Amino acid sequence: MKREPVIDRLDRVLGLLASRPSWTAAELAEELGVCVRTVRRDLARLEARGVPIESDAGRGGGVRVPPRTGLGRVQLDAHEVLDLLLALALAEQLRSPLLLSTLKGLRQKLAASFPPEDRARVSGLRRRILVGPSSRNIAATWKPPTTSVLRPIQEAFFEQHALELTYRTNDVSTVRVVEPHYLLLSWPAWFLLVWDHLRGAVRMLRVDRIEAARLTASTFRIRDSKQMLATLGDIFSAV
Repeated sequence: MKREPVIDRLDRVLGLLASRPSWTAAELAEELGVCVRTVRRDLARLEARGVPIESDAGRGGGVRVPPRTGLGRVQLDAHEVLDLLLALALAEQLRSPLLLSTLKGLRQKLAASFPPEDRARVSGLRRRILVGPSSRNIAATWKPPTTSVLRPIQEAFFEQHALELTYRTNDVSTVRVVEPHYLLLSWPAWFLLVWDHLRGAVRMLRVDRIEAARLTASTFRIRDSKQMLATLGDIFSAV
C-alpha cells in the first residue's frame, strides 16, 4: 500500500487535535494508523513549525492545543478542492441564500489553486451541474455510492475524459464507455448525463448503479445540455 506523505499526515494530526480537548499518543496512533513513535515525531515537527502543543507528563498523559488557538491555513489537496468547487456549483444552482454573498470570491480563490490550463474548466463547472425534480421512487431506492467509484467519476467529469464503467440495470451489469457531460441532482440521487459509446446515444445513469469506473485517455468536448435532455423525454418517469 502506498505510504501517506508526511505533510498530509501532519494535516490529519492538526485536524484531530482540533476536534477534541485532549488526545493520548496511543489514541492518535490508532486514528492515524501509525505507531506511537511516529506520532511523537509528528508532534515534534508541528512544534517546530510553531504549533503550540501542550502535554501532560507521565504514562498515559495527553496532548492538546490551547483553547482558542488557530491552527493556520487549511491545506487542501486537488480532490478536496474539486469537491468544494462542485459543492459551490450546486449551491449556486440552488441559489442558496447562505453562500450567494461570498460564492463568487470563494470560487475564484479555489480556481486560483489550479494550473492556468485548468481554470477554464473550473469556471464552467457551475454550468454543468443541473437540478431536476425530486422523486419518492428514487429516494426509496437510492444508496450512497462508494469512494472507489466516485473518485474516477469526479476526475473524468472535471478533466473531460471518457469513463469505462460497469453499470447495473435490473440486475444485469454491462461494461460501457461514456462521456460524463453533466451531473444532475434529483434529491437525494445523483445522475450522470452522458454520451454512451455502447448505445451511440444520450443516456442518464444513476451514480449508485455504477459498480466500477476507470478513467480512460479519451477526451471529449461538452455537448449542449438542452439538446441532450431533449432526446430523453420525461426521464424521471422511468428512473
